[in-house]
Amino acid sequence: MKTDDLIDALARDLQPVSAGALERGLAFSLASGLVLSAALILIAHGLRPDLSLALHLPVFWIKSFYPLALAATGIGAMISVARPGGVPMACGMAALSIYVVLVALGLWQLHVSPATDYPALIFGSSYWFCPLIIVASALPVFAANIWFLRRAAPTHLGLAGFVAGMTAGAVGAWTYSWGCTENGLPFLALWYTLGIGLCGLIGALTARRLLRW
Repeated sequence: MKTDDLIDALARDLQPVSAGALERGLAFSLASGLVLSAALILIAHGLRPDLSLALHLPVFWIKSFYPLALAATGIGAMISVARPGGVPMACGMAALSIYVVLVALGLWQLHVSPATDYPALIFGSSYWFCPLIIVASALPVFAANIWFLRRAAPTHLGLAGFVAGMTAGAVGAWTYSWGCTENGLPFLALWYTLGIGLCGLIGALTARRLLRW
């Protein structure tokens, strides 16, 4: 068979993809992963016992907003890497800006707090397992993101896996924030970010196996 004939045969029965199909697919996968992640936190960890009081603390809402904002940039990055040649530079810069703002707020919290509070603000009581919980809570979202990308057309597989992992980590960190009792912004900048970064590393290292065509 000649090359032109082969191309014609492959393209003969192609159907156009409806507008917004990529976005709908991502929304479905993320919603599924989020439900499973939230269920995992509720069953295995539970909500923080002082949640009714924490809702009145600005620090609680910053802790919730940080991973949620990263997840929003991750969604934009996922749409980009799902297309051939996609490199989400703008989303990466937005995520970096969000982190810089958090670091500035954390330094401000240290500045206005007595030195005796520094260990609690930086390490809390859960620094050694917080990143691991975030990784665990992100796994259902990561699986959903991989499912979505395998039905798209990423060409930079390592980058796509990294974005899938970071986005999953951000969503997992957001669900965990409702059960975490820490109130230190430096803690958030260090250990939440470490957990999210570990998810990105896992995604990058496994991408070629999970996303190869």
